[in-house]
Amino acid sequence: MASTGEESGARPLLKNRYRLDRVLGRGGMCIVYQAWDTKLHRHVAIKRLEPPLNQDPRTRARFDREGRALAQLSHPNLVTLIDRGSTETDDYLVFEYIEGRSLKEIIREGPLSFEEVGRIAGQVAEGLAAAHARGIIHRDIKPQNILIDRAGTAKVTDFGIAIGPDWTRVTRAGSVIGSARYMSPEQIRGRPVDARSDIYSLGVVMYEMLTGHPPFDGTNVPEIARQHLTAAPRPIEDTRPDIPAGLSKVVMRCLEKLPEDRFSSMDELLGALTGLGLYSPRPGQETTSSRRLLRRSESDAEREVFPSVSYAPGTSKSDEDVTGEALWLREHSRRLARRRRRARVLKGVGVLVLLVAIALAVALPLTLGGVEAPAVVGLTVDEAKAVAEEKGITVEVVQQVPTFDQEAGVVLGQEPAAAAELKENILKLTVSRRPIPVAVAKLRDYDPEGDQTENPNKLPNLIDDKESSVWVTELYRSKDFGGLKSGVGIDFTLEEEATMVEIVSTVEGWAGQLLKKLSSGTTAKLADLKGQATQFISLREPITEGRLWFTKLAPVTNTRWGVEIAEIRFYR
Repeated sequence: MASTGEESGARPLLKNRYRLDRVLGRGGMCIVYQAWDTKLHRHVAIKRLEPPLNQDPRTRARFDREGRALAQLSHPNLVTLIDRGSTETDDYLVFEYIEGRSLKEIIREGPLSFEEVGRIAGQVAEGLAAAHARGIIHRDIKPQNILIDRAGTAKVTDFGIAIGPDWTRVTRAGSVIGSARYMSPEQIRGRPVDARSDIYSLGVVMYEMLTGHPPFDGTNVPEIARQHLTAAPRPIEDTRPDIPAGLSKVVMRCLEKLPEDRFSSMDELLGALTGLGLYSPRPGQETTSSRRLLRRSESDAEREVFPSVSYAPGTSKSDEDVTGEALWLREHSRRLARRRRRARVLKGVGVLVLLVAIALAVALPLTLGGVEAPAVVGLTVDEAKAVAEEKGITVEVVQQVPTFDQEAGVVLGQEPAAAAELKENILKLTVSRRPIPVAVAKLRDYDPEGDQTENPNKLPNLIDDKESSVWVTELYRSKDFGGLKSGVGIDFTLEEEATMVEIVSTVEGWAGQLLKKLSSGTTAKLADLKGQATQFISLREPITEGRLWFTKLAPVTNTRWGVEIAEIRFYR
């Protein structure tokens, strides 16, 4: 416990009110102190920017973003902001003091029980649902940012990189590092995110609570990010064979690569946890109602997404409510049982139809004298070969295409197309392969309309494989270079031909072009640069020399504009 004001009178006062005490934790930007509120005589937690970051306008803007986000929110499962303040050299946020531990500390002791996972995930989902109702997306859900108090209540904290309606985007250099294990695929790609991005991150946290480790891991950020984009999580059953099938399905649905395949909202996820008996919503919490369940489409019903039972604000469950809920759940269980019986019957019919279809597929080519090409796009090469061999067809891989969107060895195209007649009894395939890195031989800054230099000493940061170090343009007074020039750039020469380019940026909202140098001395545009956190560009023709040409700047400080690039990577 912290000392009281009388016991620690020698300690410094912040804002002539808060007496700083022991350090509770340290992050990339801040130190969190336990403190004593000398006016209200209570313990608080103070999050404070520390030197030299308290002098960085971008860092201070991110810190201010967190304060603005929390000022709009009030919920039992969100850490409460009590006060905030700033001076020319100091920024701090004052929070309620939570006596407890982070979820990360708890997970380190071993996987959690299914009941604990349901309770914690449900409480986090309720807190995030309140934030989403305000249009605020957290974007950094991870066990370190979930606190569990002594009563077992989960509270979400750290809205430092949250986004909300009409907010100015501020991304600090290196902000992805440390959270890559919990980021959604769309966030990794730099695409717009919504509530379903937080659902993905919460799914990663649930997976970690169940198994003791996140679904994807690696030695560096790009390796982990690519797994989020292309790899399937290892089944939870491999670690927890006794896991209820319904809970495993809920977690895996949260971890779908496409947002539209996940739960559409935190309320829908809460309904699923409630239906499995793993969570009981707070009285008065507005989630999916039982009546709404009865109106759902059959596709939703097949997912077995269960609703929560809601109560009017300010009321609690009466005996009559409990009885009504029990009757409804009993009737709902009966409907599910009848649906499953019908599904088994339809499955039997489906198997019979499939056998007939297989017989026809074998017989028709023999009677008609031709062989149809099987559909193999999306299969692995080995799977495609097995399908083709059953029909006596030879498979030939004619092209390998580098891509991060598929695992290596997946069929991307076939010739002839599925169901078309094979003339030479050969099925030609185009398959995926992992891109091979191409080394950069030379980098040079390009500023033809200015002083001929654009921070050349920072160019090595672009190829050091460290996303915490950056190259930055000179800073200007507006997004159009203050009217001084049309653009600046980076010229590159590669050791061999490349067909893919990856650009990692720490500031979003700028724009430009990827140019190819021609033998005539001029350049030709290959692609637009969109100013995203991460952009992958696939080229139709290989390139060995080119230029990144920046034509529109993004806010870097409160009064200055520029472009920050962390890494440029080339592949073939």
